[in-house]
Amino acid sequence: MGAFVQLVAYLKGERIDATEMAHDPWRALVHHPLYETLALQECGLRASRVTRRGRQFFKHYPDVECPVNHKSESEQHLVMKRALKDRINPTPGWRAEVEHARPDRAWIADVMAFHTSGRKLAFEVQLSAQSEEEYVLRSQRYLDDGIAPVWIVPGGLDWFRVKLPMIVTGFGKRSDLPEDPAVLMQAVKYQPVVRNVERVGLVVDQILHPSFRWAPGTPKQQEEKLTQEEAKRSKNAAAAQLQAAAALEAKRAADEEAVRKNAERDALFLERAEAPDIYETPAVAAGMNIWASVVHCVGFGHPMLIWRLVEPPARINIRPYRPGPENFQHVRVHVTAWLEAHNSGLAEAKIVPLQGTQKRQGFSCPECKEVIQGRWVAALPHTKWSLIAAGTPSRSGRTLPPWEVLRRKQAEQLRAGRKKSPAAHHQRTYQEADPGFIGPKPKPFWISEARNAEEIAERQAAKDARAARMHAIRDNPRYLASPNGFRFQCTDCGGMFEDDNEGIHADGGCLNSGVRGAGWR
Repeated sequence: MGAFVQLVAYLKGERIDATEMAHDPWRALVHHPLYETLALQECGLRASRVTRRGRQFFKHYPDVECPVNHKSESEQHLVMKRALKDRINPTPGWRAEVEHARPDRAWIADVMAFHTSGRKLAFEVQLSAQSEEEYVLRSQRYLDDGIAPVWIVPGGLDWFRVKLPMIVTGFGKRSDLPEDPAVLMQAVKYQPVVRNVERVGLVVDQILHPSFRWAPGTPKQQEEKLTQEEAKRSKNAAAAQLQAAAALEAKRAADEEAVRKNAERDALFLERAEAPDIYETPAVAAGMNIWASVVHCVGFGHPMLIWRLVEPPARINIRPYRPGPENFQHVRVHVTAWLEAHNSGLAEAKIVPLQGTQKRQGFSCPECKEVIQGRWVAALPHTKWSLIAAGTPSRSGRTLPPWEVLRRKQAEQLRAGRKKSPAAHHQRTYQEADPGFIGPKPKPFWISEARNAEEIAERQAAKDARAARMHAIRDNPRYLASPNGFRFQCTDCGGMFEDDNEGIHADGGCLNSGVRGAGWR
């Protein structure tokens, strides 16, 4: 079928509906005296009545050239219009008319339903694809004339922004034609109008009911509401953006204020810090070197003494200083000894654990408990530190660190023009009990592997000797033990060793000239 197929024609101004004519009157229409005046309603050109596969319709004569672009309607389209009309007409108070046109032909409804109360419904069968804008335009056109549109579509169009009353049939342009059009009203599909799975015919009945109202409103009302919502969202987004910008500016100002206050606190701490008076109270003799500084807590200005085991560097270190071995008892005893000799009432800072997942420590005020920040300690210049405990005295009586002693000795040798000769290596056999022994033990300690009582006694003696050496090393003030008790740091040269492998550190051998170079560390 082409675009010229119509269900309505006019005979001398009289409307002829092909869907309402019985078989015999339809066949007898060709014998009507005015048959030659039969014309289609859109163009007014001569038409003929046609019966094809039991379906009645009108079309142009083959030799008629029509200037009007008639809308294309397939057989499926015509069948659906016939099914709708047959469903509406039996409903009390309703009358259906196919291809009902506005007088100026601004629109032509596929099926127009008229109620005795004056209510009108335009059922539009839309089997072809159509844009949302076209749906809205055509719907509003009906509504402007006081007619409610109802769309008959093959599938749901629930993604439309504007919601329109639609009946889903599952019947498209390529669907099989039923023998009886009423079968189309029995299809069961999900119907967005009632938000449920329902038969097509029952949905038509519900729309025809006087109580039916389309809650979303007209397309114009919905578009106005959508425009208002979009404007509101844009306004809220702009307000949120301004609020976020204000919050960001407030955070920036707060951060700058915090940086300024921290800088003031840092400057105040550095300004108050001073080196202990070592001329009045010289460094105490110890097996290690300890540097100290007199600082004040920022909050209340309480003076206290902090200390470190590593010589303060000439350059300021940006890495926060965290005390570790400084909290050991054999270190604190020398700090206490110097404070007692100083006899000024200066308090000794406390070392407390800091909050966090890592096991960190820091100095704190013994009176107000304020924590001395690690970055403050690291920022103290070397001029704010003094040596309060020393392990190696110089000729002048002033305490020097061990590596300074070694550097001066080497410098004196170079000034005297003496050339350093390579150290003589004397062949010596180290026994297992010798502190200088390094390497695998020739006799293992595992008593369970002994084969007889004599080996058990030997191995037990070796274990006892090793335990005695470990106790002697732990009690040696020249060594700083790690928390596990099996790794030690020599306070003379800063070297490390494990277990009882003293090696060159035994008896201060690590400071002998020629054993290690000045820059080995």
